[in-house]
Amino acid sequence: MTAPAAGRFADVPVVLLDLDGTIVDSGPGILDALGHAFARCGEPLPPPAVLRTFIGPPLEDSFCGALGLSPERAEQLRIAYSAHYQEHGLLSAAPYPGMPELISALVADGRTVAVATNKPETSANRLLARQGLGDAFALIGGTDRAAGREGKAAVIGSVLERLGVTADRRTADHQPVDHRSPDRRSVVPRTVDGGDVAPAVMIGDRLHDAQGAAEHSLPAVLVDWGYGGEVERAADLPRAGTVEALSAMLRP
Repeated sequence: MTAPAAGRFADVPVVLLDLDGTIVDSGPGILDALGHAFARCGEPLPPPAVLRTFIGPPLEDSFCGALGLSPERAEQLRIAYSAHYQEHGLLSAAPYPGMPELISALVADGRTVAVATNKPETSANRLLARQGLGDAFALIGGTDRAAGREGKAAVIGSVLERLGVTADRRTADHQPVDHRSPDRRSVVPRTVDGGDVAPAVMIGDRLHDAQGAAEHSLPAVLVDWGYGGEVERAADLPRAGTVEALSAMLRP
Protein backbone atom coordinates (compact mmCIF):
# COMPACT_ATOMS: atom_id res chain seq x y z
CA MET A 1 0.00 0.00 0.00
CA THR A 2 1.00 3.62 -0.43
CA ALA A 3 0.67 5.97 2.52
CA PRO A 4 -1.82 8.73 1.74
CA ALA A 5 -0.43 12.24 1.30
CA ALA A 6 -2.49 15.28 2.22
CA GLY A 7 -3.75 17.06 -0.88
CA ARG A 8 -2.15 14.49 -3.21
CA PHE A 9 -5.05 14.69 -5.67
CA ALA A 10 -6.31 18.18 -4.81
CA ASP A 11 -5.42 19.49 -8.29
CA VAL A 12 -7.20 16.72 -10.19
CA PRO A 13 -10.34 18.36 -11.63
CA VAL A 14 -12.57 15.29 -11.98
CA VAL A 15 -13.32 12.79 -9.19
CA LEU A 16 -14.86 9.47 -10.24
CA LEU A 17 -16.50 7.45 -7.48
CA ASP A 18 -17.40 3.80 -7.42
CA LEU A 19 -20.84 3.11 -5.93
CA ASP A 20 -20.99 -0.25 -4.12
CA GLY A 21 -18.54 -0.32 -1.22
CA THR A 22 -17.47 3.28 -1.78
CA ILE A 23 -20.50 5.59 -1.67
CA VAL A 24 -23.08 3.13 -0.32
CA ASP A 25 -23.00 -0.07 1.73
CA SER A 26 -24.85 -2.35 -0.65
CA GLY A 27 -23.43 -5.58 0.76
CA PRO A 28 -26.45 -6.88 2.73
CA GLY A 29 -28.84 -6.54 -0.22
CA ILE A 30 -26.36 -8.04 -2.68
CA LEU A 31 -25.54 -11.00 -0.44
CA ASP A 32 -29.21 -11.71 0.17
CA ALA A 33 -29.91 -11.68 -3.58
CA LEU A 34 -26.93 -13.96 -4.22
CA GLY A 35 -28.24 -16.45 -1.68
CA HIS A 36 -31.63 -16.39 -3.39
CA ALA A 37 -30.06 -16.88 -6.83
CA PHE A 38 -27.97 -19.88 -5.81
CA ALA A 39 -30.96 -21.53 -4.14
CA ARG A 40 -33.24 -20.87 -7.09
CA CYS A 41 -30.74 -22.28 -9.57
CA GLY A 42 -29.85 -25.28 -7.41
CA GLU A 43 -26.19 -24.34 -7.09
CA PRO A 44 -24.23 -24.89 -3.84
CA LEU A 45 -23.89 -21.62 -1.93
CA PRO A 46 -20.22 -20.55 -1.71
CA PRO A 47 -18.77 -19.65 1.71
CA PRO A 48 -19.41 -16.09 2.95
CA ALA A 49 -15.78 -15.11 2.35
CA VAL A 50 -16.15 -16.06 -1.33
CA LEU A 51 -19.54 -14.37 -1.72
CA ARG A 52 -18.08 -11.17 -0.32
CA THR A 53 -15.58 -11.03 -3.19
CA PHE A 54 -18.49 -10.92 -5.65
CA ILE A 55 -19.48 -7.42 -4.48
CA GLY A 56 -18.17 -4.93 -7.03
CA PRO A 57 -16.81 -6.81 -10.06
CA PRO A 58 -19.13 -8.03 -12.83
CA LEU A 59 -21.00 -11.06 -11.46
CA GLU A 60 -20.44 -13.12 -14.59
CA ASP A 61 -16.68 -12.79 -14.09
CA SER A 62 -16.97 -13.96 -10.49
CA PHE A 63 -19.30 -16.86 -11.32
CA CYS A 64 -17.03 -18.09 -14.09
CA GLY A 65 -13.66 -17.20 -12.58
CA ALA A 66 -14.13 -18.06 -8.91
CA LEU A 67 -16.61 -20.91 -9.31
CA GLY A 68 -15.67 -22.29 -12.71
CA LEU A 69 -19.23 -22.12 -14.02
CA SER A 70 -20.01 -22.04 -17.71
CA PRO A 71 -21.07 -18.72 -19.23
CA GLU A 72 -24.57 -20.12 -19.71
CA ARG A 73 -24.89 -21.16 -16.08
CA ALA A 74 -23.42 -17.85 -14.94
CA GLU A 75 -26.05 -16.00 -16.96
CA GLN A 76 -28.83 -18.04 -15.32
CA LEU A 77 -27.50 -17.08 -11.89
CA ARG A 78 -27.18 -13.44 -12.91
CA ILE A 79 -30.78 -13.28 -14.09
CA ALA A 80 -32.06 -14.88 -10.87
CA TYR A 81 -29.91 -12.53 -8.81
CA SER A 82 -30.98 -9.43 -10.69
CA ALA A 83 -34.71 -10.17 -10.43
CA HIS A 84 -34.50 -10.56 -6.65
CA TYR A 85 -32.08 -7.69 -6.08
CA GLN A 86 -34.03 -5.16 -8.12
CA GLU A 87 -37.18 -5.87 -6.12
CA HIS A 88 -35.80 -6.44 -2.63
CA GLY A 89 -32.20 -5.23 -2.24
CA LEU A 90 -31.32 -2.32 -4.50
CA LEU A 91 -32.94 0.56 -2.64
CA SER A 92 -31.87 -0.60 0.82
CA ALA A 93 -28.22 0.43 0.38
CA ALA A 94 -27.41 3.41 2.62
CA PRO A 95 -24.56 5.90 2.14
CA TYR A 96 -21.49 5.44 4.29
CA PRO A 97 -21.29 8.11 7.01
CA GLY A 98 -19.47 11.17 5.73
CA MET A 99 -19.67 10.36 2.02
CA PRO A 100 -22.61 12.67 1.17
CA GLU A 101 -20.81 15.50 2.96
CA LEU A 102 -17.54 14.81 1.13
CA ILE A 103 -19.33 14.78 -2.22
CA SER A 104 -21.00 18.10 -1.42
CA ALA A 105 -17.69 19.61 -0.32
CA LEU A 106 -15.92 18.52 -3.52
CA VAL A 107 -18.68 20.05 -5.63
CA ALA A 108 -18.50 23.25 -3.58
CA ASP A 109 -14.74 23.31 -4.26
CA GLY A 110 -15.54 23.44 -7.97
CA ARG A 111 -14.67 19.82 -8.74
CA THR A 112 -16.56 17.67 -11.20
CA VAL A 113 -17.80 14.61 -9.29
CA ALA A 114 -19.26 11.63 -11.16
CA VAL A 115 -20.14 8.00 -10.49
CA ALA A 116 -18.52 5.13 -12.42
CA THR A 117 -20.03 1.82 -11.31
CA ASN A 118 -20.43 -1.72 -12.56
CA LYS A 119 -24.08 -1.50 -11.56
CA PRO A 120 -26.50 -1.02 -14.45
CA GLU A 121 -26.78 2.71 -15.00
CA THR A 122 -30.55 2.70 -14.52
CA SER A 123 -30.14 0.90 -11.17
CA ALA A 124 -27.46 3.33 -10.01
CA ASN A 125 -29.71 6.27 -10.81
CA ARG A 126 -32.65 4.70 -8.94
CA LEU A 127 -30.55 3.97 -5.86
CA LEU A 128 -28.92 7.39 -5.64
CA ALA A 129 -32.24 9.15 -6.21
CA ARG A 130 -33.73 7.12 -3.35
CA GLN A 131 -30.89 8.22 -1.07
CA GLY A 132 -31.27 11.88 -2.03
CA LEU A 133 -28.03 11.93 -4.00
CA GLY A 134 -29.39 11.86 -7.52
CA ASP A 135 -28.61 15.53 -8.15
CA ALA A 136 -25.25 15.51 -6.37
CA PHE A 137 -23.25 14.33 -9.39
CA ALA A 138 -22.37 15.75 -12.76
CA LEU A 139 -23.05 12.27 -14.17
CA ILE A 140 -24.04 8.83 -12.89
CA GLY A 141 -22.45 6.29 -15.19
CA GLY A 142 -22.86 2.52 -15.12
CA THR A 143 -23.04 -0.54 -17.30
CA ASP A 144 -25.50 -0.92 -20.15
CA ARG A 145 -25.70 -4.41 -21.64
CA ALA A 146 -27.83 -3.26 -24.55
CA ALA A 147 -25.19 -0.72 -25.53
CA GLY A 148 -22.35 -3.20 -25.02
CA ARG A 149 -20.95 -1.15 -22.11
CA GLU A 150 -19.69 -3.72 -19.62
CA GLY A 151 -16.69 -3.74 -17.31
CA LYS A 152 -15.02 -0.95 -15.39
CA ALA A 153 -12.76 0.33 -18.15
CA ALA A 154 -15.73 0.69 -20.51
CA VAL A 155 -17.78 2.50 -17.86
CA ILE A 156 -14.96 4.90 -17.04
CA GLY A 157 -14.39 5.58 -20.73
CA SER A 158 -18.08 6.33 -21.23
CA VAL A 159 -18.19 8.66 -18.23
CA LEU A 160 -15.11 10.54 -19.38
CA GLU A 161 -16.48 10.89 -22.90
CA ARG A 162 -19.84 12.20 -21.71
CA LEU A 163 -18.10 14.66 -19.39
CA GLY A 164 -15.91 15.86 -22.25
CA VAL A 165 -12.74 14.75 -20.47
CA THR A 166 -9.78 13.56 -22.53
CA ALA A 167 -7.72 10.72 -21.12
CA ASP A 168 -5.22 8.49 -22.90
CA ARG A 169 -5.90 4.81 -23.33
CA ARG A 170 -3.08 2.52 -22.21
CA THR A 171 -0.16 2.72 -24.67
CA ALA A 172 2.79 0.48 -25.40
CA ASP A 173 4.71 2.38 -22.70
CA HIS A 174 2.40 0.91 -20.07
CA GLN A 175 2.51 -2.70 -18.97
CA PRO A 176 -0.82 -4.47 -19.61
CA VAL A 177 -2.77 -5.68 -16.60
CA ASP A 178 -3.05 -9.47 -16.45
CA HIS A 179 -6.43 -10.04 -14.78
CA ARG A 180 -5.62 -13.73 -14.35
CA SER A 181 -2.30 -13.25 -12.55
CA PRO A 182 -2.10 -13.39 -8.74
CA ASP A 183 0.40 -10.54 -8.89
CA ARG A 184 -1.80 -7.73 -10.23
CA ARG A 185 -0.32 -4.90 -8.24
CA SER A 186 1.32 -2.70 -10.87
CA VAL A 187 -1.70 -0.76 -12.04
CA VAL A 188 -0.61 2.87 -11.56
CA PRO A 189 0.11 4.71 -14.85
CA ARG A 190 3.69 5.89 -15.10
CA THR A 191 2.66 9.35 -16.24
CA VAL A 192 1.00 9.92 -12.85
CA ASP A 193 4.05 8.69 -10.99
CA GLY A 194 6.10 11.09 -13.07
CA GLY A 195 4.31 14.11 -11.66
CA ASP A 196 1.79 15.01 -14.36
CA VAL A 197 -1.61 16.19 -13.17
CA ALA A 198 -4.15 13.61 -14.29
CA PRO A 199 -7.49 14.75 -15.75
CA ALA A 200 -9.38 12.51 -13.30
CA VAL A 201 -8.89 10.16 -10.34
CA MET A 202 -10.87 7.00 -9.64
CA ILE A 203 -11.97 6.18 -6.08
CA GLY A 204 -13.10 2.62 -5.33
CA ASP A 205 -12.78 -0.32 -3.00
CA ARG A 206 -11.80 -3.13 -5.39
CA LEU A 207 -8.75 -3.70 -7.55
CA HIS A 208 -10.84 -3.73 -10.72
CA ASP A 209 -11.59 -0.05 -10.05
CA ALA A 210 -7.88 0.72 -10.25
CA GLN A 211 -7.38 -1.58 -13.23
CA GLY A 212 -10.17 0.15 -15.12
CA ALA A 213 -8.67 3.54 -14.32
CA ALA A 214 -5.21 2.41 -15.43
CA GLU A 215 -6.65 1.46 -18.82
CA HIS A 216 -7.22 5.20 -19.26
CA SER A 217 -3.89 6.20 -17.65
CA LEU A 218 -5.70 7.53 -14.58
CA PRO A 219 -4.61 7.18 -10.95
CA ALA A 220 -6.79 5.48 -8.38
CA VAL A 221 -7.31 5.42 -4.63
CA LEU A 222 -8.59 2.33 -2.82
CA VAL A 223 -10.80 2.81 0.24
CA ASP A 224 -10.80 0.43 3.19
CA TRP A 225 -14.44 0.62 4.24
CA GLY A 226 -15.76 -1.39 1.31
CA TYR A 227 -15.36 -4.99 0.22
CA GLY A 228 -11.71 -5.31 -0.70
CA GLY A 229 -9.61 -8.25 0.48
CA GLU A 230 -6.05 -9.51 0.46
CA VAL A 231 -5.47 -8.61 -3.20
CA GLU A 232 -6.49 -5.00 -2.53
CA ARG A 233 -4.39 -4.79 0.63
CA ALA A 234 -1.35 -6.05 -1.28
CA ALA A 235 -1.76 -3.53 -4.09
CA ASP A 236 0.83 -0.78 -4.34
CA LEU A 237 -1.79 1.96 -4.55
CA PRO A 238 -2.80 5.00 -2.50
CA ARG A 239 -5.25 3.96 0.22
CA ALA A 240 -7.74 5.81 2.39
CA GLY A 241 -8.71 4.13 5.63
CA THR A 242 -11.47 6.58 6.47
CA VAL A 243 -13.65 9.12 4.72
CA GLU A 244 -11.67 11.81 6.52
CA ALA A 245 -8.42 10.43 5.09
CA LEU A 246 -9.92 10.39 1.61
CA SER A 247 -11.05 13.98 2.03
CA ALA A 248 -7.53 14.96 3.03
CA MET A 249 -6.16 13.38 -0.15
CA LEU A 250 -8.72 14.97 -2.46
CA ARG A 251 -9.03 18.47 -1.02
CA PRO A 252 -6.46 21.25 -0.47
